[in-house]
Amino acid sequence: MTIEETSPPERVAVFARAFGFSARETELLGHLVSGCDTRELARRMFVSENTVQDYLKSVFAKTRTNNRRTLSSRALGS
Repeated sequence: MTIEETSPPERVAVFARAFGFSARETELLGHLVSGCDTRELARRMFVSENTVQDYLKSVFAKTRTNNRRTLSSRALGS
């Protein structure tokens, strides 16, 4: 058996699957861990800032987190 380090996108994908994220929630998380703010998330995902906030609320509820820093840290395994 070998253990290899995984890349941040791979860790985010595993984390998202473990918590049952939708495709859009997974996409949001990928952008979030790269440091995007709400406005940039909305621009990259072609949605409104209100929709980004709705996705964040859903992700926070699924992961029992309440802020972006904690969510990013857990998703990246740090």
